[in-house]
Amino acid sequence: MSLCRIALIALMLCCWNLRDAVAEEAPTPAALEFFEKKVRPLLVDHCYECHGEKKQRGGLRVDTREFLLKGTDNGPGIIPGRPDDSRLMHAVRYEDELKMPPKAKLPQESIDILAEWIKQGAAWPAAAPTAGTKSGDPLAWKSHWSLQPVRKPALPAVKNSGWVRNDVDYFILGKLEEQGLTPSPAADRRTLLRRAYFDVTGLPPSFAEVQAFEQDTRPDAYELVIDRLLASPHYGERWARHWLDVARYADTKGYVFQEDRNYTQAFTYRDWVVKSLNNDLPYDQFLMKQIAADQLVTDGDQSDLAAMGFLTLGRRFLNNINDIIDDRIDVVMRGTMGMTVNCARCHDHKYDPIPTQDYYSLYGVFASSDEPKDGNFPLRLVDSPKPHNVQIFVRGNSGNRGAEAPRRFILAVAGEQRKNFEKGSGRLELAQAITNADNPLTARVFANRVWGHYFGAGLVNTPSDFGLRSSPPTHPELLDELAREFMDSKWSIKQLHRRILLSATYQQASFSRPEAEKVDSENRLVWKMNRRRLEFEGLRDNLLAVSGQLDPTIGGPAVQLEATPFPKRRTLYGFIDRQNLPGLFRTFDLASPDTHTPQRFTTTVPQQALFMLNSPFLMETLTQLVHRPDVVALSDINERIRLIYQLIYSRQPSSRELELGAAYIQAAQDVPPAELAAASPWQYGYGEFDTAASRLKDFHPIPKWTGKSWQGQDQLPDPQIGWVSLNANGGHPGNDLQHAVIRRWIAPRDGTLNVRGRLKHPAGEGDGVLSRVISSRSGVAGEWTAQKSEASTKVEGIVVQAGDQLDFYTDCRTSPSHDSFEWTFKLRLEPSAPNQQSEWSSQADFQGPPPSPLPVWERYAQVLLMANEFVFVD
Repeated sequence: MSLCRIALIALMLCCWNLRDAVAEEAPTPAALEFFEKKVRPLLVDHCYECHGEKKQRGGLRVDTREFLLKGTDNGPGIIPGRPDDSRLMHAVRYEDELKMPPKAKLPQESIDILAEWIKQGAAWPAAAPTAGTKSGDPLAWKSHWSLQPVRKPALPAVKNSGWVRNDVDYFILGKLEEQGLTPSPAADRRTLLRRAYFDVTGLPPSFAEVQAFEQDTRPDAYELVIDRLLASPHYGERWARHWLDVARYADTKGYVFQEDRNYTQAFTYRDWVVKSLNNDLPYDQFLMKQIAADQLVTDGDQSDLAAMGFLTLGRRFLNNINDIIDDRIDVVMRGTMGMTVNCARCHDHKYDPIPTQDYYSLYGVFASSDEPKDGNFPLRLVDSPKPHNVQIFVRGNSGNRGAEAPRRFILAVAGEQRKNFEKGSGRLELAQAITNADNPLTARVFANRVWGHYFGAGLVNTPSDFGLRSSPPTHPELLDELAREFMDSKWSIKQLHRRILLSATYQQASFSRPEAEKVDSENRLVWKMNRRRLEFEGLRDNLLAVSGQLDPTIGGPAVQLEATPFPKRRTLYGFIDRQNLPGLFRTFDLASPDTHTPQRFTTTVPQQALFMLNSPFLMETLTQLVHRPDVVALSDINERIRLIYQLIYSRQPSSRELELGAAYIQAAQDVPPAELAAASPWQYGYGEFDTAASRLKDFHPIPKWTGKSWQGQDQLPDPQIGWVSLNANGGHPGNDLQHAVIRRWIAPRDGTLNVRGRLKHPAGEGDGVLSRVISSRSGVAGEWTAQKSEASTKVEGIVVQAGDQLDFYTDCRTSPSHDSFEWTFKLRLEPSAPNQQSEWSSQADFQGPPPSPLPVWERYAQVLLMANEFVFVD
């Protein structure tokens, strides 16, 4: 065997092993949730009876991942990442002698779920020790950190007490000193002010505001800035968006058959959140009104009923009430307490002390709540006239009922002596239990969320899972300090913000330090401030602000952000379509509105850069920016550059930046605009063929681009050129031989051209069309007629030189009727050349007029807007 072949086989084996290794990586929370909600119920309902702990028909057991991987003597049951090679899939697809389940084939949807699970790596939660502890003590969960009472901890002793600004810093500094680390120096004043503005309001400071802060020598200058920002109405807008991620906010229901899928009053919930945060509504009241406002409002003021959108604005799941209630349980329990109660829908929670009965206790609360058909307050719930308990759905199957589950709070928090809910549905009592000062989870969860938004990572890195499988907090005493003070300040959200913002920890610089990187590469000890990229809302709002376009109006109905003319409202007010979430939102990692979002993903993909390069919104922003009255009033290049820097970065340019900018502007002004336009080898026109000369007689550009086709005017026929039109797939010739349609391709270099395509005349009437390939160098290279038929249009060996024209010509023959045609073809130029295009497609390359090049000042501003200094907080 040759060495090359041995090396190839070795490489293939290496890649195969690497593939398997990748499949064995720790499963993501999303993959585990998919297993628990979709896969495990399938296995329980259809497989465990014959292939579980008590019985293993055929030697196969499927109740653990290890047994599935082991399979039988005939091989493994599953191969992670390879569903088509997994015997389990062969069995459920009825592809071999073993058919599972034997009585009836699974629905295709269930088969697809199993295939997707295996394809994703067959995630399966790691085996939990008995009762979630290594000791096997069934009550050991009671010692879990998140379920302990919130107590005010003692401040740790520190050496560098001069660095400390408030109690937050003692806990950070104590951990740093334990590891031999020191905190970073304070950020410079401009950086600190921009950080605070973006974090608190989501908007940038003006250059004048930066200057004023830099020159303010008062010892409490920064404190005064923070108080002003927290009093700004834009604070509520910024932090409402964070809460709307938790609340899985959207303006639509998702797919709901033929009914109206819009939540026409969804914006009233969004506006209620903004108003409540601006008014510093205590957090306990903030939660209680979102769960039970119908039982708290007075006859005189019912505006708080909008708060119940927290429950009612979820996905509608084709109006499946079981899934709707499951979604409400999830958003309440994960959103407020970090407890994954919905994992107990089909079985007792595998890790946390949440029995299935607790899930159905909460299910009964929401099953006893109705949505009244009330046009004035459409988002609310009310208690049903006959509140009732429900029976447990055995294995999640509503058709298989078990014991009754009394409506009450969860065991892990309420304890064995918990009382049943007695007031109507129990929603108000549920809200009171969640916000009770003795509840160890609620304050901790919210304090951790706020900390995470400021630092890019929470003290607990699973913000919506404080259960037994969560990572312990990096600073447990600090988390308790924040939670205890939060409750002691009467649940004031603004006071929680203030404590964090005024800490020396928050005011640290964000530059890296090698000695600290070696000890704590992930900055879990917070020895510096993390650099954070602006979220989509911050990026878009910043673009509007610096270009002078931002509409500061608070509240109101949602707007379509991608509609033209582009709205100037803050991104918070964009319409969120749950079923058809715009690709722009996905590109920039907007929270999915389908379910509660603990924290957003942060991705870096080419589409983000392309948005900043050529999106129509960005183009309009650039035009507005450089044509601001204060910008165009400056004729001096240096003065204009200074102002643009002040607008975009809230600072003056350095002397080097000023020098480079001026040189760029001057050099670009000397380049003719035509040289900046993107060159295309294609032109679209009409003309006449000279039969005697076997050449094209003339070529006239088609004047009108509709967005989809070239033609004479919007409505055909055009009075001058008739039915002439070209589109990506073909077109229509004019009424006579003087108006044949022509696609012209211009050779970019010397070579030999090969053409392959297909001509079709789809009409059942008329005399068809005649098409030619005509070279400006050698004349007709190919000719075909199509009449109610198709023809292959293959031409090889056309010699071309750079600048030669190849015309793809079609006329109406003798009759101008029924002459629509389809003609798509591909070109290949030989020999190929390095870094040069060699293939072209009439269909894929079809386009309108090339965009006009950006003027020089717009191009200069675009460069500044794409820099990290603009798109990052620090």
